[in-house]
Amino acid sequence: MRIPGPDPGAPALRGGAIRPGGRPGWAARLSALAGPLLAAALVFAGPARATDWPVEQYDPGAAERPADLILPMPCGGAMAFQKVVVPVEAADPLDDRRLRLGQSQPETGYSDYLRTEHLRGPFASDEATFYYIGRYEVTRAQQRALAFDCAPPSRMDRTAAAGLSWFDAVALSQLYSEWLLAEAPDALPPEAEGLAFLRLPTETEWEYAARGGAATDATQFASRRYFSEGQIADHAMAQGSARGEVLPVGLRRPNPLGLHDIYGNAEELMLEPFRLNAVGRPHGQVGGLVTRGGSVLSAPEELYSAQRREYPLYRAADGKALAGATFGLRLVLTRDVTSSDARLRAIRSRWLDLAEAPAAEASDPLVTLSALIEEEADPRRQSALTDLQLEFRLARDAAAAAFRESAKSTLLSGAVFIAALADGAREIDRQTGNVRAMVDQIRVSDGAQREALIAGAERVNRQLRMLRDLQHTYLLSYRSALETLSSEIEGEVVETAFGLLQQELAASGQTGILSGLEALNEDLARFAARPDMVEAELLALALER
Repeated sequence: MRIPGPDPGAPALRGGAIRPGGRPGWAARLSALAGPLLAAALVFAGPARATDWPVEQYDPGAAERPADLILPMPCGGAMAFQKVVVPVEAADPLDDRRLRLGQSQPETGYSDYLRTEHLRGPFASDEATFYYIGRYEVTRAQQRALAFDCAPPSRMDRTAAAGLSWFDAVALSQLYSEWLLAEAPDALPPEAEGLAFLRLPTETEWEYAARGGAATDATQFASRRYFSEGQIADHAMAQGSARGEVLPVGLRRPNPLGLHDIYGNAEELMLEPFRLNAVGRPHGQVGGLVTRGGSVLSAPEELYSAQRREYPLYRAADGKALAGATFGLRLVLTRDVTSSDARLRAIRSRWLDLAEAPAAEASDPLVTLSALIEEEADPRRQSALTDLQLEFRLARDAAAAAFRESAKSTLLSGAVFIAALADGAREIDRQTGNVRAMVDQIRVSDGAQREALIAGAERVNRQLRMLRDLQHTYLLSYRSALETLSSEIEGEVVETAFGLLQQELAASGQTGILSGLEALNEDLARFAARPDMVEAELLALALER
């Protein structure tokens, strides 16, 4: 059942009846966790209901864009979540999305260098999988609600909860999950089928969402930060802008998914422990706790999507759990992988299909076939095997030729994109000069002449917007070509294809495309070393001649 939110502009608040018999068991569990007084407070807290809090307390960005999901909390509170889509083949339970995360700068590479990860959402629609992540860091008001302190929240209670240990954060996620499952199971999204729970995010879940997930294009996703325009102060509360104290959530611009305070404010605790990056793979030694996103104490240059930091779980001075002054949390709504017998059967069936598929031949099959021909005494069987060897060679040559043609096609496309980007940049410069000249003329004109000049400037500005949109599209295609050539096609195949295409273009007199091809070959090595270039860097790479 859906209970309307507190105002028509806000999303619906999901809520429902208390599960029969849920309250006594819940109170007993809470008593063991937090003491009899807190359990008694729950008994008088009342059933899950529409939130009593003003929307500014739990979703301050709602006026611009309401949250995707609002979950109820004790004391009439609420928490806002955003849906994070992970495009995969939802019907295949073993399909997941391959991601390139991290960054290419060597200074902090031991911690956050480029790496390959895989991700799949716990919930599914017909088109994709998804999970939910907190739109904001958990606030003081929400922390108090989970302790059943039901005093009306003030504006300062919108401040991010901080000063937590990793164990405190896990306990808060446990308290909230148990309360939701006992008191408001109908509040969970329908895809959860009543089986969802809250926990700290994994590093992959956090970074994928921080970069904007599927809501951002490939160029921006790979960039150091989720935005390309504006200043870090527009998006984060950091050193120099926050006086060293954690502040209310939602005061800065959101990322493309609608998440606030991804950079700065409270540094957010992760579920799993720290591991070094061993030049692209997780190192074998497992360490302390991890925080992501930086804090109000971080310098602006320390705030970027791949940033991660290790702290000890316990203080050396007294052995107590470390509770950093800026340690906070953002929760993820998820569910079990093997959530039902039917689900487990589907996973097992798909796994067996993959496991029992013919394995790739480790040795060269042509060598094996030659040995069989030599050992075969029957002339007729030997002749048949020789024919088979010929067919196999022809098929392999055809496949190699197809790979070369694919590589040539991608190289040619990349060369054409370089030429198109250069032409577009020249036209953008020319039209920009035209606008500046018109602006100068507008300043010294009046009457009908002024109106005509303004109309002309507006036309040129529309053309400039179209040219920049086209440039952005060309850059996406150029990045795709570079990624394909650097990571999906064997280097030897690319090298052979480059030589063949170079000869063909020279023989046909296509010097313009040939120069673009040679430029692409230079760009390829630089891109392979830094595949997380931002759009401006990629454009400079394409135009740098």
